[in-house]
Amino acid sequence: MKQLTRNVFVETELRGSNHGLVTTSDGIVLIDTPHKPSDAVRLRAEVERRGRLRYILNTEPHGDHWTGNAYFDAPVVAHEGVRTRILATDLPAHVARVASFGPEEPKLLEGYKPNAPVITFEREMKLHVGDHTFRLVHMPGHTAYQAAVIVEEEGVVFTSDNVFCKVHTWLQEADPDLWLTALESLRSLREDTFVPGHGPVCDKRYLDEQGAFIHEWVDYVRKGVGQGMTKEQCVADLTAMTNRYPMDVGQDGMAPMVMKLNVANLYDFVTGAGIHRRN
Repeated sequence: MKQLTRNVFVETELRGSNHGLVTTSDGIVLIDTPHKPSDAVRLRAEVERRGRLRYILNTEPHGDHWTGNAYFDAPVVAHEGVRTRILATDLPAHVARVASFGPEEPKLLEGYKPNAPVITFEREMKLHVGDHTFRLVHMPGHTAYQAAVIVEEEGVVFTSDNVFCKVHTWLQEADPDLWLTALESLRSLREDTFVPGHGPVCDKRYLDEQGAFIHEWVDYVRKGVGQGMTKEQCVADLTAMTNRYPMDVGQDGMAPMVMKLNVANLYDFVTGAGIHRRN
């Protein structure tokens, strides 16, 4: 893992979301866990070498942030919606997909049970571990249950997937309006070292680029809707955004699928349908 500050170490080059660990005077805190079980097992050895694991903090409900929880013996903290989503996961389907990630994975997934959050919050909470303060703030956008984790003494923010730095952005269940609000909330923080959900470490300067890309995505789909295209036509024909950024580590060849997922969700957003239906 790359050392970011005296006590913060991050991993940005494995398949799945970025994750990190913070060493405190009373043990270690993990922020998210690897997607691949084999990576989680290797991380567990690294954590054991450094000390006692106290907590895992999950920043969102997608499996690339929490699959590795199961390989650690520590309580998990997350937004209440993350717990709900994990407990509702189709585990056979989830296990089958993760097992396809490599030859080491099927054996490690035998008898898999997720380590779901047991401490949850709705808006904001603080967790004090030794001499460190972890502030978890609900910032919906990429999903309804995103949280930023602010490590106050280190000046570091784990933004989760509200920031995709220099890699393709997934908007498959995003609310763009809330996402743009979340970016402004991140901008207002005093901390300026950001560990994004995907891509390299960045700072507040990248927020403008992330926000502009979200605006561009919405305008792109809104133009198709304005031309009278159906949802099916938009999903089939709107492909120009695919090559704007590379896909993240381990996602080679997935851009066309991601494009279709993004367009389908944004069509619903623009037309007020699906999960964006207005009451």
